[in-house]
Amino acid sequence: MPTSLPSRPTDATLSVTKAARLLGVHPNTIRAWSDAGRLRYYRINPRGDRRYRLGDLQRFLAAAEMGAPGGVPAVPSGTWGGRRSVDPAAVARFAPARRLDHPPARPDPLDAERHQLDLTVAATIARLVNTNDEQDDALRVALEAIRDAYGHHLVAAFEARADRFTPRAQADAEGRRPTRLVDMPRTFGILARTMGLAAGRGRSGRAPLPGLVLADDATDGDLAVLPDGRSELAVAIPGAREPWGVLLVVGEGPGTLGSGDIEITRVAADGIGAILSGTQRAEEVAHLLHRAEALRRVASDIGSRLDLDRILSGLVDHAMVLFDGDRAAVFLQRADGHTVAEVSRGLSAAYLSSVRGIPARSLSAAAVAAGRPLFATDYRHDPRAEDVRAAVVQEGFDTVCTAPLLDGDELLGLLNIYHDEAHEWTDDELETVAALGTQASVAIRAAQDYDRMATWAAQLQSIQQLGARLSRLSTVAEIGQAIATELRQLIDYHNARVYRLAGRELIPVAMVGQVGEYIDETPDQLRVTLGEGITGWVAEHRVAQILGDAAADPRSNTIPGTEDDLDESMLLAPMVFDDQVLGVLVLSKLGLYKFVDDDLRLLVIYASFAAQAMANADTTERLREQTLALERQLRGQRELLLVTESILTTLDARGVLESITERLGGLVACDNAAIEVIDPATGLLTPLTARGVHAARYLEPWRVGEQGVATWVVGHNEPVLIADEQQDPRVNHFRQDLGVVDGSLIVVPLRGRDGAIGVLTIERLGTDNVFSTEEFELVQLFAAQVSIALQNAEVFQAVEIRARTDDLTGLLNHGTFGEWLERSVREGTPFSLIMLDLDDFRTVNNERGHQAGDTLLREIAGELIRAGRESDLVFRYGGDEFTFILPNADANGALHVAERARQAVGAIDETVSASVGVASFPRDGSTATDVLLAADRACYVAKRGGRDRIVTADEGLALAAELSLQAPTPVDPPSAAAD
Repeated sequence: MPTSLPSRPTDATLSVTKAARLLGVHPNTIRAWSDAGRLRYYRINPRGDRRYRLGDLQRFLAAAEMGAPGGVPAVPSGTWGGRRSVDPAAVARFAPARRLDHPPARPDPLDAERHQLDLTVAATIARLVNTNDEQDDALRVALEAIRDAYGHHLVAAFEARADRFTPRAQADAEGRRPTRLVDMPRTFGILARTMGLAAGRGRSGRAPLPGLVLADDATDGDLAVLPDGRSELAVAIPGAREPWGVLLVVGEGPGTLGSGDIEITRVAADGIGAILSGTQRAEEVAHLLHRAEALRRVASDIGSRLDLDRILSGLVDHAMVLFDGDRAAVFLQRADGHTVAEVSRGLSAAYLSSVRGIPARSLSAAAVAAGRPLFATDYRHDPRAEDVRAAVVQEGFDTVCTAPLLDGDELLGLLNIYHDEAHEWTDDELETVAALGTQASVAIRAAQDYDRMATWAAQLQSIQQLGARLSRLSTVAEIGQAIATELRQLIDYHNARVYRLAGRELIPVAMVGQVGEYIDETPDQLRVTLGEGITGWVAEHRVAQILGDAAADPRSNTIPGTEDDLDESMLLAPMVFDDQVLGVLVLSKLGLYKFVDDDLRLLVIYASFAAQAMANADTTERLREQTLALERQLRGQRELLLVTESILTTLDARGVLESITERLGGLVACDNAAIEVIDPATGLLTPLTARGVHAARYLEPWRVGEQGVATWVVGHNEPVLIADEQQDPRVNHFRQDLGVVDGSLIVVPLRGRDGAIGVLTIERLGTDNVFSTEEFELVQLFAAQVSIALQNAEVFQAVEIRARTDDLTGLLNHGTFGEWLERSVREGTPFSLIMLDLDDFRTVNNERGHQAGDTLLREIAGELIRAGRESDLVFRYGGDEFTFILPNADANGALHVAERARQAVGAIDETVSASVGVASFPRDGSTATDVLLAADRACYVAKRGGRDRIVTADEGLALAAELSLQAPTPVDPPSAAAD
């Protein structure tokens, strides 16, 4: 059995076959020892593939040589076979092997595999952000992805609710009984400590998500969620303004989790936060759409009925569905002054009896006095519940919202909605319940009037049908046209006009003329201001009017082009909704006194339906706009996640910037978009990418001293939104040949570590097309992503340059020399190679010190660069060895450069000279190794032949034919500066 292993890192990983080869046994023997617990291993994937660390194999051999029973040592007890069970700190028991001259060991395969697992988990979670899965399903899939990737014992998500942590989803280890998780207090252990670290942080924060890993000692035992001593890690899951909860990871055993696991857990927690945010926003959008549709259905439902009991039942049922209520009731005020529950759901008779008559010290009385809906959480302790406290305590609900049902100033009743748990009503919900209450008030009053005035039955039925049709319409223009054409079913007229009030202007949105005097009317002729003419008077005073002789009324105005003394009768009724005048309905008929009071009464009733339809149309339009805004915001966040993913998966800065520009153009309508960065050398803005109709102009370089809004933004490091670029003196109108251009601008700084490093500019051409505040905020978010992409590219470029150059001399290093040599041979173009070795350089280090030697090396490197041609490449090959690659240079040309280099070295310091070897491709070798050997051999002959001379490859071959290629002298790190 071998007693030593090749010199490799002790944490290097080997497959079963390679482990068997090193130990000198069959692979099945390795597997048998592993299954018996004698040889430590770990699994790298869910399929079960095994890997063995070199340090474990060394300890195994050491134990065998010390005489372990059967020649096979036992492995210390513990949990093995999983990725987390590997001890990265294990110390090899073998003495260090003889140093070999070979390239540095390759990176640990475990790191590459871990990186691939991290990317897989991040990609899985990123994909979940854009799915339509339910929130709990998406959480479960994300947790299972984390568990499967790293083999954790348990992964769970706890939601922070009031005073508790509630487990929302969990993923247990495969094949094990699921862990039973229960609600925990907000002060409990690792969960509470993690939430405390994350207090006040939402998704908009820039700081890393706080995380916590429990130590393996007994001091952290009281903090653990599970009592079995396994390692636990917790990271806060971000929410909108406060953390949503905690992501808990439980390892396979003690010591299986460390600080290295925090970073990927942070990424996972952030992704889960994005999943939660996306699903919540999707639910909000769906809820708004549902509410808009529900309001329309409610208006249609209660507006289409005149049976009071059915209206009230529908109102209660719809209210419970709209606001997720647990109970509800409608109270109507009777003639005797008592308010009685006509329809209720989920309320006891004792409670309904105790709240008859609107007690003075109650929320209902406060809502009636305020004339709007009010709500109270923890109502049993609310001061406004003084007269009904006992009944509230007995009934057991927490929150109540009461909306007064008003007909003008007359109280019709109350709509009460109850929640058993605390429910904070939003302003949107209060507005919706107010609209519902107004709709209900109209329906209730209509039903009551119907019952009181049976003689109006047929006409009221027509009104109801027309109102139902109006409620199905969603735009003001459609409603106005329907009113103007369908009113004939109720009243005989010659002309109908529907006015909407916009500010102080009454604008005709529909008109129908059926006789010659009315056919040629135009909207401009009919437009009036509030208070002007009889139409303006009705809108201002909210009083319906019947005019038997319209021309004789002093308030009337004559339409231009018509007769001043035209015999005409008029009916006018204001459309009033929620105590607001929305417009006026006007009916005209040729002749005097053609309308009666019943006609006016019907028109007033119909105007209320029309007002309700108009208000519903306005509400629907507002909800539609809010929905579109939320959809745009959600789409913007998805695009930001895609941009973030592209930044994480590529270091191509220009490609990422072009992708960001295209995505931003798809989200924010614009005519031009550009990204410019500051050139560190000149301090001027340099265009990187541009899109749009004037992209070529945006790509033009800035002149020295030129000023504009972009330079202002860089100087002040502040974003600006310019509504009219023609009126802002900071705007540089560089398109003089295009004439005057109107437009709106958003210019946002790209921030680096020390301030603004560039700008992101988008432009929208034309007037009345200004960027909104939401678009301004979205562009700033995208600018943050651009800044990240630029910083990533800068870091990558710096690392790449550092990896290819020598720290001391600044020359290209040995690894880069090998790449260039291989590339030059592969291309087949002739070139020459110079190998230069300093003579007696060790004397400088020994007599003057290493710092003096470092200084001399830097000076020699600079002189060697000057000795070569502009196209030549100079490398530090080893400690005091340098090489030149001379493209397209023959042997004679190489000798001239070599002589200049030799003389340059001697001119710097008399105690140091240079031995130089020269070879050419393909004359002195057809491969990179052959050419390098020829130059190295020549250099060796020059050094052995007296030093400070130049030897060609032919001379070197004649004098040292059997010489083999030697490894370069190791490069020492630069000496530290003396104190």
